[in-house]
Amino acid sequence: MSQGNHLNAAITRRSWVMLAISTLSGCGGGDTLGSGGGGVAGSPGTGGTGIYAMGSISGFGSVILNGIKFDDIGATVRLDGVTTGSADLRLGMVASVQGQRGATLTSGVASQIEVWSIAQGLVTQVQAGSFNVAGMVLQTNSATVFDGVGSAAGLSTGLRVAVWGLQAGADARSWTVTRVAVVSAVPAVSTGLVVITNSQPTLNGLLLTGALASSLVQGQLVRAQGTLYSGRGSLHLDRVDLAGLPGGVVRQGELEIEGFVTAVLTTKRFMLGNLEVDASSAVFSSPAIPMAVGLRVEVKGSWQGAIIKATTVENESQQTVNATEIESKIEQFTSLAHFVMRGQVCDATTAVIRNGLASDLKVGSQIKVTGTISGSVLIVNLLQIDM
Repeated sequence: MSQGNHLNAAITRRSWVMLAISTLSGCGGGDTLGSGGGGVAGSPGTGGTGIYAMGSISGFGSVILNGIKFDDIGATVRLDGVTTGSADLRLGMVASVQGQRGATLTSGVASQIEVWSIAQGLVTQVQAGSFNVAGMVLQTNSATVFDGVGSAAGLSTGLRVAVWGLQAGADARSWTVTRVAVVSAVPAVSTGLVVITNSQPTLNGLLLTGALASSLVQGQLVRAQGTLYSGRGSLHLDRVDLAGLPGGVVRQGELEIEGFVTAVLTTKRFMLGNLEVDASSAVFSSPAIPMAVGLRVEVKGSWQGAIIKATTVENESQQTVNATEIESKIEQFTSLAHFVMRGQVCDATTAVIRNGLASDLKVGSQIKVTGTISGSVLIVNLLQIDM
């Protein structure tokens, strides 16, 4: 199934632990408003024992998330609510993974993988380093993966896109984009906090209309989908999904979550998106760097009620964020400067090649590449041929 088909499909369930920090994903059960259930979609837990991880996908072979290589062979995979296969996942999508820890701290076995876009629709404004979709302010950086345009410079008003990203502001209106893709016709999607004024709910400045609007409550973090009437500044809802963790979700096991600090409560207590983190007993990778709003971190720990009890807090450098690894077969091959694997365009012009020669490369060759993302291209620094 193509990415465009996934995005056009109706969303039938929701899960949101990751939206608390980023994009929408997880594997919880429950009804979705507008799906006939009349309730609120469930959010993911940790599946009892094992490990829960949320972050932007940084590689394939196994699905690589937060430095953990998850074997995805037996995993149930959902992309915007549609059951699919892991071959449809792409770099930069923010994923929620539930599974078991492997033999090492950098390996695991995924049982469920879920990915949700945070915004869909027409680009309405472009500024230096950011653009707007459905009332949301979406910030790009050097780690953003672009699909359909070469870089941020290729974004323009009227372009229809789908966006994945991490919550960057306490008001949930600003997000840091991990991936943006040009798509065909899709329903409008906007993610943020519900504001109710004079009994009228709004989201990111958009008036929410339709029967589902009456179910919303002040301060809810939601992903709203429907028809956007730009002339009226309104979004007519056909689906609403509630973020956060409902009371029935079991919070157990390990977790590793990537996100941005959106508020500092004390020197060792902060908000990661809208999740509270208690880092009073945690080891900090860079103790000299003060905790501050906008800092991108990876938190490891466990649940303590609705709070994350952190054991380690690691600052994520731009170099770490940009690092990418793909192990797969070549799907398209034009030259060493332009080939595709796992849907990602690669350029290995300056790469070190091991276990063979450039002339050995062709469609179907099994290779492993490591490098960094530059706009829409993976610049490969090491290419290993599987003979």
